[in-house]
Amino acid sequence: MHTLALVNQKGGVGKTTTSVCLATALAHLGHDVLLIDLDPQMNATKWLLGRELESDEASVLESIITAGDEPDEADWPLARLVEPSGAGLDFVPAHADLSNIEGDIGEKPSRPYLLRERIRELKQGIGFEHLHAAGAHLPSEGHYDFCLIDCPPSLGLLVVQAITASDSLIVPVNVDGMSMQGLGQLVETTREVRKYLNDQIEILGLLPNNLDKRAGLVNEGLDALRDAYGDLVFETAVPWRSKIIEVSTYGTSLYDHAPSSDAVAIYETLAQEIIQRLQTSTDRTPIAA
Repeated sequence: MHTLALVNQKGGVGKTTTSVCLATALAHLGHDVLLIDLDPQMNATKWLLGRELESDEASVLESIITAGDEPDEADWPLARLVEPSGAGLDFVPAHADLSNIEGDIGEKPSRPYLLRERIRELKQGIGFEHLHAAGAHLPSEGHYDFCLIDCPPSLGLLVVQAITASDSLIVPVNVDGMSMQGLGQLVETTREVRKYLNDQIEILGLLPNNLDKRAGLVNEGLDALRDAYGDLVFETAVPWRSKIIEVSTYGTSLYDHAPSSDAVAIYETLAQEIIQRLQTSTDRTPIAA
């Protein structure tokens, strides 16, 4: 199972849209996919579940704060939280209480790898007996092929948990100057995680996203991004499309809402490029020593 975190501390770059549309494309290409919503804004949860969680419903928060405890009825392995979706993928929902996580795990300040423990359990199939009860399907090979983590727009504890738990990072970016200026801080945070917590983490690629190519500055910004980061930038760039905005608004998928849209082919091309990069992965990132 490849665990991919979609990260960028800047808001509005399309992390959730990329997470859901990419996960859906991977699922339609025949892969078993799990999406973990790690954002207190719960946008992926509202998209896939069709509503916010009630106050008494468990979310990924329960899984994180009980990691490492003795298994009992109060334990929440990720598989226990899995929900099916109409988009062909499974997901673990988020709750607004995630915004309080630093206080909730204050007794475990030296353990930014709690989510990594839960991901390891998921790879081992721990808790899979709950999948049938939830209506989710058991992955064909006994494990998910991909686990995508939709991260909040910050570089706080939740994002450090995600980076520590992941194999690779995908960074959706707008190509304006402010967005690109923030990449240095993300690279530095990733370097620190690589040094102390996860020496295998790499930035798989920067994804130019939501590009309105009618604007000349967008083309200039894309050229500047490729000049600065070279082959770290995905060949696939996602243009602005009204259909992409509509599917998040309506809580559906491109395959159901706009199957003839070129957006479907764009996300499938991105999925295939990600698979190819994972198969031929070398450390392309500027975080290597």
